[in-house]
Amino acid sequence: MPLIMNVEDINDLDGLAPRACEVCHRKDKIFRCSACQAVYYCGRDCQVEDRECHKIPCKLLKKALDRYKLEEQKLREWPGDLDSPANAFEQDVGHFWRNMATRPYMVARLDLAHIMLNSYGTPGGPVDLVQIILDHYFDMLRLSRSDDLGVREIIPGLYVRLGRDQDAYDFMTWFAAVNEDPDHEWGNVDKPFLDTKDANVFEEPLKRAWTVTSFLDLSHAVVVLLIKVRVLLDLYAIQNTFIALTGVIPPEIIAIICGKLVRSDVMFRHQILLSTPEKMASLTKRIKSQVRELYKAVGKYNPYFWNLMVNDPDACVLRTPQYNGYAQRSEQEALVILAFTFAAWYETPGAIKMLRDLAKMR
Repeated sequence: MPLIMNVEDINDLDGLAPRACEVCHRKDKIFRCSACQAVYYCGRDCQVEDRECHKIPCKLLKKALDRYKLEEQKLREWPGDLDSPANAFEQDVGHFWRNMATRPYMVARLDLAHIMLNSYGTPGGPVDLVQIILDHYFDMLRLSRSDDLGVREIIPGLYVRLGRDQDAYDFMTWFAAVNEDPDHEWGNVDKPFLDTKDANVFEEPLKRAWTVTSFLDLSHAVVVLLIKVRVLLDLYAIQNTFIALTGVIPPEIIAIICGKLVRSDVMFRHQILLSTPEKMASLTKRIKSQVRELYKAVGKYNPYFWNLMVNDPDACVLRTPQYNGYAQRSEQEALVILAFTFAAWYETPGAIKMLRDLAKMR
């Protein structure tokens, strides 16, 4: 199981790994492990070499995958009774959890995704697997909008890991708005669902959801902050490039170079690359202020979180957080949310350094 403590230089972590052999990292002519369907090998030699490391997560994943498939088959064949009608995949989409017969299937699917995430979805994991994990969680949310298993806390961090910052922000903005409506009918499939598009990432953080510390949506606040940090890092890169190259090469060439430097898809959507230096400086100042505000809100709400993120991120793997029954503002809550978010932070070069700098400022 990959751990941060085993990474010689965390700056070497730069996003997710491409599809490749688990041992030699060859990218062509590879095959997927038929048992766990999570990792790839180029041939038997590499598979044998990795056996000692792979056998335990492989068994766990295969067991979870078999259970998930069995529960899906049982649910599809369920004849129905007075409390749990049949044909849930046709009749109950959107409010799955109300049908008691769906719950073993949903729990099995949740467990499978969690095991994938903890086994090979840690920082620097394979991009294919992270996409599969996201697909599982997102489809569970489609089936059960009420989200009784809390997958909405996990999805934004996975979006960011896949470079889909705008999708993550739209997702969290939609939930922040709907949570303001006490009469929202979560099981009403005729209502719009996750239909927020191109929300303004540069706007001030939404107070009730992400900065008011009486009840903070901790997971979403942490990911909103990361998106702002990623934007800020891109702004710094653009500004430094303009300073270094202005007067040396034409402005349009500088803009192309800057486009190669930025990581966040947000930057392209909002045409920041075409801004004047004055507008860029003003935007940078505004985002820096928002970053500080969000950082303070998270630290005030849960005093354990930032220390764990910066100094002991492996705790969320090694100490097995309790996903059910933790208290708000507790260390257990910090561990759970850390498990959902730390990979996205560590896969963003410069993000953890910015957290350390914020801690010094505080």
